[in-house]
Amino acid sequence: MRGKRRKERMILKNATLHIGNGEVFQGDMRIADGKIVEVGKNINGDESRSLNGKHVFPGFIDSGNFLGAQDMAFFAKDYNENSNPVTPYLDIWHSIDPDELSLQELYKAGITSMLVTPGNEGILGGTCTVVKTKGKNINKITVKRDAAMKASMTSEVIRVFSGKGSPQTPMALIAMLKTALQTTEYANDYRSQRTKEVMDAVREGRMPILVACETAPEMERFLEATKEYTKMKIIFTLSYEADRCADAIKKRGAAVVLGDTSRNATHLVHRMDFAKLMNMAEDGTKVGLTVLGPNMAWGREMLLWNASKLMQTCTNSEEIVSMLTVNPAEFFGVSDRIGQLKAGLDADYLIYEGNPIEKCNAVLLETVINGETVYQAREREDSLICYC
Repeated sequence: MRGKRRKERMILKNATLHIGNGEVFQGDMRIADGKIVEVGKNINGDESRSLNGKHVFPGFIDSGNFLGAQDMAFFAKDYNENSNPVTPYLDIWHSIDPDELSLQELYKAGITSMLVTPGNEGILGGTCTVVKTKGKNINKITVKRDAAMKASMTSEVIRVFSGKGSPQTPMALIAMLKTALQTTEYANDYRSQRTKEVMDAVREGRMPILVACETAPEMERFLEATKEYTKMKIIFTLSYEADRCADAIKKRGAAVVLGDTSRNATHLVHRMDFAKLMNMAEDGTKVGLTVLGPNMAWGREMLLWNASKLMQTCTNSEEIVSMLTVNPAEFFGVSDRIGQLKAGLDADYLIYEGNPIEKCNAVLLETVINGETVYQAREREDSLICYC
């Protein structure tokens, strides 16, 4: 079956089903026409395939990076518009190259969907798009456009724009952010009307805002600058010092996406308290994961690396599964399509030998997107993801 893509129409039997919402049980799942039709026990009727207890997960979702809007050689960086630090009217969908996205082969690490975002060099960089990670047609792989507004409070904004005028300091950055949020009257041209559309959605909480912040002061500045917008749905990304402002994040009802925690990502990794981050999750703060680091998106394996770091301080691996599946689906308004093993959702799922959240020698045997097998391991070494 190596290399052959097929539309699944069958019953997966005797599987260890990790639903995505914290539930896990031995059971069956019926697939037909690219959708999950039924999940339960003792399902019969169609052609069946026994998995003999192998683990089945919803396809993993990366909670926001810019792979797909850059080429493999990092020459084309179509995710940063450096002409102006405030460009909320931009739409990353126009920069996504499905061929470049497919070349990343994220699905070989179990990532079946991701939020493609503008980069971290603009205060308001534009809107984000949820896509599937395999396919050649941008319209077919798109799950949702305008799924979030991308913002950045990082020093990258100042690094890029200080030589062009402003902002040169965090003071100016915050002033420009507040000005953009407070503007409510717009001209009739496309750029102005598009700005009104997306900024109204952000202010009213109809579109979440994904805010790149590496440090606690950056998060605290954003929370203070936006305190009057009580309906705003805030998702911090990178979030290396989220544990240092846990109370403020919880009080505001914000969510957190943890960036690349490999030692090469940033010196801030060494100051992280993973136990406190897990305490935040257990106390109600929703958490997602991404392969994105401060300056670029690294290897596809980083998603499970992050999961493994959190698992070191967690007693329930299903909490980590939710961070990879249902949480990001809910963040970005696509839980009606992806994020769980649930009837009516897209048939995006993974078959593992072993549990990759708990064991570094678990093997990804198969990745399925929209009911089509897009990856099968040839040998055990093909899909060995070791993050020990």
